[in-house]
Amino acid sequence: MANGILGIGVCTLDILTHTSTFPATGDVEEANEALVMGGGPVATALAAAASLGTRTTMLDRLGGDWRSSLILEQLEAQGVACNEVRIEPAAEASLASVWVRASDGARAIRFIRSTARPLSAGEIKPELVTSHRFIHCNGRHLEACMRAAEICRDSGAKTRLSFDGGANRYRDDLIPLMEVTDIAIVALEFAQAATGAASRQVAAENLQQLCPQAQIIGITDGANGSWLYPSTAAEFHQPAFPVAHAVDTTGCGDVYHGAFLHALDSGLPLEESAQAASAAGALNASALGGRGRLPTRESIDQLLQDS
Repeated sequence: MANGILGIGVCTLDILTHTSTFPATGDVEEANEALVMGGGPVATALAAAASLGTRTTMLDRLGGDWRSSLILEQLEAQGVACNEVRIEPAAEASLASVWVRASDGARAIRFIRSTARPLSAGEIKPELVTSHRFIHCNGRHLEACMRAAEICRDSGAKTRLSFDGGANRYRDDLIPLMEVTDIAIVALEFAQAATGAASRQVAAENLQQLCPQAQIIGITDGANGSWLYPSTAAEFHQPAFPVAHAVDTTGCGDVYHGAFLHALDSGLPLEESAQAASAAGALNASALGGRGRLPTRESIDQLLQDS
């Protein structure tokens, strides 16, 4: 059986600023720390899975600018294969400004979109898709994602499609992708926006209608943990692991996805996979940046042992 994860998404470069307060009009304040780090939901999930030992491949279109060069340099250093990333020389990569509040790790984000063209369906090679066990996406490069989903379906469940629905990222045009996904794990806010339901339970029930092919549906809610709804077993709640000092919540959900798919790819049962993913997300909150503290098997094992 094929193993590993192919990610289809948009890589960003994040400028992270750790500060006491979020900016107000006209004010000036000395920041605690600042750094530049590669980001993007799918790319960060792959970096987390690679850190845990899973084979990962990124599929995106970047530019010929310094942002793109730094994004690729960091991803490759983190163990993510980037040989399938297309380069459009005249384009520039996405740039995000992330403000992180010291008191609770909350964040505010403003970003500039990449000027590179979206990937097309014709650029998705069937052999690339089927050489991985999971395809992970969040709906960016939507045409390419839909083509990958079609190849997954034709593979006879050899390759499964994983969808990440992040908070404040719901769009109506994602519905066709959700309808053909095999694993749909979304933030509570995304679930509510997609279904119009106020409660988590009703949102989960409605998600099962929106994602009729999904064998696993999940809803994440930060410090409240996550709820998993497998199609062939009883639902369960995975509590969040406490974080003694939360530095930054950027990327915690992305790392959760990466660790979850790594665990499934490694053959762990669903409940153990959710536990490992929750531990990875908690560890990530202890450092600045979405990849500030990528999980290792040792760090997850230690947290599970101490909890």
